[in-house]
Parts: sequence; structure tokens; C-alpha cells
Amino acid sequence: MPNLSYLIAAKREETQIKSYAVLCGVLLIAFGAFTYMKWQEYSVMKTVVDKNKAYISALKEEGANEKASFDTKKASINELKTEIESNLVEVFPAVDSYTELTRKFDKFEQDLSTKDSVFEISNIEYQGIVKKDNSSILPVRMSIRSSKPNFEKFLHYVESSGSLAGKARLMDISSIRLNFEKGNDLSGKTEEIINFSVQINAYFQ
Repeated sequence: MPNLSYLIAAKREETQIKSYAVLCGVLLIAFGAFTYMKWQEYSVMKTVVDKNKAYISALKEEGANEKASFDTKKASINELKTEIESNLVEVFPAVDSYTELTRKFDKFEQDLSTKDSVFEISNIEYQGIVKKDNSSILPVRMSIRSSKPNFEKFLHYVESSGSLAGKARLMDISSIRLNFEKGNDLSGKTEEIINFSVQINAYFQ
């Protein structure tokens, strides 16, 4: 029969083994819980990183599209700017440009004058330049013989001058004198003829 000291030693060893097993179990559970938590954290971080990568990629694509759109708009803006500057030279030139103004009056006369409706510029006289604060004026006196419809078109031409779309030199009428007569066009139809002398201010820079 085993002695008492042996039984105590065996019991103690069994208790230590059980304690060790419980400790190992606790450590294993703790390690598993720690690993699971870290894995969850890693999964969340990986999802965030993937979303950030997708967002960055979308931003890069959007940036590339915006740059392409800007480049296209910039080309259009530069083209429009060039067109405006070109038209501005005609509408509000840097110098008096009386030769070009005479050419435009001649073209306007050619466009208006027909066998059924007369418009004749008999005289163009340029006078001394008048300096202003922000512009200069080239006074022009003209003698014109015109039908009533063409007279109205001439007034509208001067009134709408300065428009970049119309490219007509910026002008206004400072004075006008009218005489009326009856005349016949080439078809024999009687029409009212207006002889007028007009003083025009043509502006330039």
C-alpha cells in the first residue's frame, strides 16, 4: 500500500497538471481572441485601404477628365479671344483707319443701291481728329441721295454700329440735314428720294 507521502505527491502533480492545462486553455483562448480581433481590424483596414485606392483612382480619372475639359475650353476661349480681338480692331481701331472706313461705306453703298431703291454717296469729307479722355473721334461729313427705305437702313446701320457681331465701326450721328424730292426708279415707279447731309463721329482708340 502506497505510503502517505507518495499519495500527496501524486495528488499535487495531478493538481499541477490540471492547473497547467487550464492555463494553456486560457492562453489558447486569449490568443485566439486576440488573433480574431486583429484579423477583424486587418479586414476593416484592408476594406478602408481598398476604398481609398478606388477613391484615389476615381479622383485621378476625374482630374484627367477635368484637365481634358479645361484644355478644350481653353482652346475655345483662346479662339474666341482671338476672334474678339480681331473684331475689336474693326469696331474700335487703334488709329483713325479712315481708308478702311471709306471702304466700308463704299461696300454699304454697293449692298444697298439697286435699280429699285437708290443709295448714292456723292461726297465723303474727313475733318480734324478730336481727342477725348478714353477715345478719339474722326468727324465725317457725307452727302447722300437715298430712297426712304435705304435711308432707314442707313440710320439703323449707324445706330447698331459698334457691335462685334456686325463688325461695323463704332459711330454716331451728330447732325443731319434733309431735303425731299420725288423721283422715278429704273422701272418708272415713283419713289420719295431723300437728299441728306450727315455729320458722323467715327470713334477709335
